Amino acid sequence: MIDFPLILQKNQLVSYVKEGIPIAKVSMVYEGFKLARELLYEIVDKTTVLYVSGGQTPKDLYRNVANDQKIHPGAVALIDERYGIRGHNVSNEKMIEESGFLPYLKEKGVPFYPILQDNHPNLVETADNYDMTIKYLFAGFPRSVGILGIGLDGHTAGIAGNRTDPSMGSGLLFHNPMFDQEQKNSLVSSFSDLQGKFKERVSMTFRGLSMIDVFIVLVFGEDKKEALEKVFSDGSEEDIPGRFFKRPEIAKRTLLITDQKI
Repeated sequence: MIDFPLILQKNQLVSYVKEGIPIAKVSMVYEGFKLARELLYEIVDKTTVLYVSGGQTPKDLYRNVANDQKIHPGAVALIDERYGIRGHNVSNEKMIEESGFLPYLKEKGVPFYPILQDNHPNLVETADNYDMTIKYLFAGFPRSVGILGIGLDGHTAGIAGNRTDPSMGSGLLFHNPMFDQEQKNSLVSSFSDLQGKFKERVSMTFRGLSMIDVFIVLVFGEDKKEALEKVFSDGSEEDIPGRFFKRPEIAKRTLLITDQKI
C-alpha cells in the first residue's frame, strides 16, 4: 500500500481539506499538471498499475507525462471506455494514443490493457471480459493509482448519474443499472443511455474503483465550479457519482487538484 497521507504531508501538497478530501488549490492549470506529474513520478513504479480515464484534462496530463519520459509503471489500464469498434474516433484508447502516452508505453515495454477488443464482443461481454482483466491486475500488482476527472454533470469515470425530467415530476428519465444490486458486486459493468450523451459505456464500478490505492482527481476551469458544488452538496452518489470521493475511506486516498475555490 502507498502511505498517501504521509506523502501529502511530506510534500506539503494540501491547501485545505473539505469533507475529508485533501484539496490542492492552484492558480493556473499548468501548476496543477506540474503538481500531478511530480506526485505520479514519486508514487508510481514497476509494482504499480496506473489506471487512466478519459476527458480533455487527463489527455493534457498524459501528453505532459509522455513528453517528460519519467514514469515507469508496471502496467497501465483504462478505467472507462465508450463502447464500439476498437480504436473508434471518440474512444479513450484513441485519445491516449493521440496524446503520445500510448506510444511512450509501447516504447518502454509497459503493458497497456484496453477495454475494447479486436473481435468486438457485445457490450455486456466486453464488460465481463474487462472485469476479469481488472481482477487479474489487482491480484498481480500490489499498488495502484487512478487518474480521474469530474464532468460538468458531476459524473466520474464512466459512471453516469440517474437523470430526472422536470416535466415528469420525480420520474426518472434515465436509470443507470450500474447502481442495481446485481451489478454493484462487479468490478466492471456497462450501461446503455442511447437517448442521452453517454450512449453505451463500459466502466469500473464504485466497487472496482474502491480497490485503487490512490486517486488523483483533476478539475480545472470556471465551468467546473458548479460540478464541484454538486459533488460537495448533500445527496446520493446515484444522482452525482462524483460524491463517491467523499466516502471516508476514499477521501483519505484522494487528492483533488483544482483551480477553483470550493
